[in-house]
Amino acid sequence: MANDQNDFSGSDLSARIDALSPRRLSYLTGAFIIVLAVLLIFEINDKAASRKIETELRLEQAVSDGAAALNVAIMTGAPARDTLGRIWPGGRAAVYHLSANGDVLSAKGASNAMQLSGSQLRTLDLQSRGTAQLNVAGEKASVFWRTLDNGEVLLATAPSRDIYDRSRAWVVYAVILAAMSVVIISLMAAFIRQSRTAANAAHALTTLTDFSGALSGGRCSAWFYDSKDRTVALAQSFLEPIGLGSRDRRFTLREISAIVHPQDLRTALAVFCNEPSGVSEGAVRFRDPGGRWSRTYLRTSKEATRFERAGVAFDLSGANALAPGAAIAETRLRDAIESIPEAFVLWDANGKLAIWNKRFASIFRIPAKSLKPGLTARDLSTLAGVAGDVLIDHFGPLDGEGSENFEVALPGARWAHISRRRTVEGGCVCVAANVTDLKRRARAQQKKERELENTVADLEASRRDLSETMQKYQYEKYRAEEASRSKSEFLANMSHELRTPLNAINGFSEVMQSELYGPLGDEKYKEYISDILSSGKHLLELIDNILDMSKIEAGRVSLEPKQVELEKLLNESVRFVEKRASDAGVKLNASVAHAPAVWADARAVKQVTLNLLSNAIKFTPEGGEITLTAEADLDGVTIIVADSGSGIERAQMKKLGSPFELAENHFSKSRNGSGLGLALSKSLMAMQGGILALASQPGKGTVACATFPRRKGANVRLPQFVRKEAYLLTGKDPAPATFNVTQAAE
Repeated sequence: MANDQNDFSGSDLSARIDALSPRRLSYLTGAFIIVLAVLLIFEINDKAASRKIETELRLEQAVSDGAAALNVAIMTGAPARDTLGRIWPGGRAAVYHLSANGDVLSAKGASNAMQLSGSQLRTLDLQSRGTAQLNVAGEKASVFWRTLDNGEVLLATAPSRDIYDRSRAWVVYAVILAAMSVVIISLMAAFIRQSRTAANAAHALTTLTDFSGALSGGRCSAWFYDSKDRTVALAQSFLEPIGLGSRDRRFTLREISAIVHPQDLRTALAVFCNEPSGVSEGAVRFRDPGGRWSRTYLRTSKEATRFERAGVAFDLSGANALAPGAAIAETRLRDAIESIPEAFVLWDANGKLAIWNKRFASIFRIPAKSLKPGLTARDLSTLAGVAGDVLIDHFGPLDGEGSENFEVALPGARWAHISRRRTVEGGCVCVAANVTDLKRRARAQQKKERELENTVADLEASRRDLSETMQKYQYEKYRAEEASRSKSEFLANMSHELRTPLNAINGFSEVMQSELYGPLGDEKYKEYISDILSSGKHLLELIDNILDMSKIEAGRVSLEPKQVELEKLLNESVRFVEKRASDAGVKLNASVAHAPAVWADARAVKQVTLNLLSNAIKFTPEGGEITLTAEADLDGVTIIVADSGSGIERAQMKKLGSPFELAENHFSKSRNGSGLGLALSKSLMAMQGGILALASQPGKGTVACATFPRRKGANVRLPQFVRKEAYLLTGKDPAPATFNVTQAAE
């Protein structure tokens, strides 16, 4: 048996424990993290390359699809800016509509951030399709362009790195690498602690095999003396061979006196309780229940005191020549086997049970009284309370040579690591270590890894949501600031507009009150009275416009559309502004005979017409000409007011019609007015389902069009001649055609 145990102590278990040293595990962990970092670097490079390719593909698709769409738009006369809006690929991309010589006609997208200078555009060969890489706003930008059918150019550009300006790929992967490194290091630390525990178990098993080799020939037991109770505790391994019981027992000194041979009683009491003192060892005979005597050998330390005594007892029965050391060795072996934390079982060369411990019996709930040497694995499975098949398959003798190491599930949701190997005599030794806690920790670690991955995914989603929220916040902040600025300018300008006529009224009134030029019959007073009346009317007009605009914005204006005679309303409007036009030195021509009836509110039609005529008179210089006409089709009638004034730039038309954008911001500062005429007209036209549009060419004049439906629910449209250049303040209009301001004026 000693050879068997020594052979087992040199098994692959110790080699495996040594192979998993902390230093080697640290090297393996470091190497794994380095390999993982290299793989993530490759992934980062691939991600950056894919984003760059995605940018180029989207830009190329935008110019390819956009060129076809823009060619169609040019043929049909649709606004080019609307087409650019549809083909814009999104993100930080910018789409430009260029003339043949490289001038920017219109743009869409992030044109401010991705603004191309004229010098950069001149370096490009815009006469043919092509691509280029330029330095825009301090970063590399990809540029794609394509020539249109009319010689113009469609150009798209975006940052080469990423069209959507997403966060750097290395940030996400750095977080992933850090998290995985923490998890791996934690796992390795736990594994190192477990390997140290396993090493201690291996050393304990080695000690066990050493004891088994030294004590293979004897049977022995430790004994303990309790000075308070005056009792002696003896183990089953000593009592059972001599017939004194099959379990551990505690004997009083009276009971010891009854079972010890009278001639040996003095020696037994001297060894057990130091009475009389001076004896530390000796041979003693014990009597079994059948009256037979068994030779034993008792021993204790010479330094043992009366109050703390312990020693060993050797069974010498059956072998007169057996040395006490053999009994001690066997006793030590059995005690060592029982003390190890693992289940232990030893089979002889014939496959019969030789040695076992209580832990093995408890796993399979085998009664202790039923266990005895010589049983087979099949016999034990019959005695087992649970998992008899597991006992046969994994704890029984080996079928072949060599050894086995594996893990198996045990009853009660437990796991064991089993090591089986052949002994020198041909038997088999099996040791099962409890690894349930390791399994649970491994599952818990896997759960933590999944939770960490979910946390990283949630953080990434939160970062994207936060980025989108910040963008929306910046946009809303910009809108709020613009609205505040517009209202502030409006209030400042209106303060001036209201103060000026009131100052005139007050000043002239004071002159008349003091009769500075004599009695009131003087002609000068009549002139002042005329000025007072003019200023009062102007002030009334300003206040009326402000009140009307406020009512419309508050939703307190209700219109009553019905069939109204448009010709009558237009003639009344002309008569109302004739004197104002004459005083301004402007010729007013009206050609509205036979204008058909329209479905609208009469007061709203008249107010829109007066606003358009008033604006035309206000911004037409002396000697100019204004024409009022009406053009009808099957669905609607368009009131056309054309003037020969200075005109309006196309870029300035974007702010026309806004409630708090005054006319002074766009036209001459020398003109008086509230700037609310177009805003009122726009709101009134929108409430009636009509169209309000402006077309203008600087230096040639402006054409204002107001289209009313001829019947309820009719879909109206602008006249053919004005569609291409018209800027819609309200309503929608289908495909445009050509326009000429001079022609409209005529």
